[in-house]
Amino acid sequence: MKKMYGVNTPISCPMKGNGEVDYKSLTNLCNYLIEKGVDGLYPNGSTGEMCYLTKDERKKILERVLDASQGRVQVFSMVGALTTKDTIELARHAQDAGADGIGVVTPYYFKLDDEELLRYYSDISSSVGEEFSIYLYGIPQLAGNDITPKLADKIAKKCRNIVGIKYSYPDMPRLLQFMDVNNGDFSVLAGPDDLFYAMLASGGDGTISGNSNVIPEHYVEIYKAFRAGDYEKAQKLQAKVNRLITYISGANNMARYKAALKHRGIIASAAMRKPLRELTAQEEKEFIEQIESMDYLDVTK
Repeated sequence: MKKMYGVNTPISCPMKGNGEVDYKSLTNLCNYLIEKGVDGLYPNGSTGEMCYLTKDERKKILERVLDASQGRVQVFSMVGALTTKDTIELARHAQDAGADGIGVVTPYYFKLDDEELLRYYSDISSSVGEEFSIYLYGIPQLAGNDITPKLADKIAKKCRNIVGIKYSYPDMPRLLQFMDVNNGDFSVLAGPDDLFYAMLASGGDGTISGNSNVIPEHYVEIYKAFRAGDYEKAQKLQAKVNRLITYISGANNMARYKAALKHRGIIASAAMRKPLRELTAQEEKEFIEQIESMDYLDVTK
């Protein structure tokens, strides 16, 4: 079964001023990320404002990403939704559309116990082919439900096609514990962008990085340097990334991603899907000035 590795970008979802998805800009964004060297695209995730998209929009977004990628990189779609029924519908669509696999966030809003979460992931697993790869997605600070290493182990041993996890809470010890799931045969991807190099050095497979929408060059170079054994360079690049994301991942981080992408000429508008808001003109000006003062496109220093 396929697994994610290296730099995977949870694609920002370009919007028009009227709130509709901007599919032309989405295609531009896919091509830009692929040309910069990312290893995978991950549409319909938190960075893609998935909670505020309709099922039809999520399906069309995945189809557009697959059409743009043309097999040049892996495409895993985040299909988690509020109900099991909707998640299964999106999972089956992703399989039929030709995605390489899917990510499934825990259900959100209501607090679920481990038995409910196990049943949920078992239902999703059995709804698609047993060779179709599934990643758990834990982001307890937003979803309200968590995935412990013990629970992940139960799920992975019961569901053969559940091959790994993206864990987005900044807890390095827990990320390391996930590496022991399923007798060590479990793919672990860092959600916290500042832990990318640490994860690689600890035996993890890579990252799903929202900030890589804005600075894909840095993440790609970290991975290249690590693979080449140039650990000093990888550490140096990660340190710069950590300084940059202090600003890129500040308040209204998804709006900041779009402001930077608009500034780079990749997307046409920095509009957000309501109730999220875009940056004010002054906020955008100050943000761009800050990252430009830090040479945010320069991966040589």
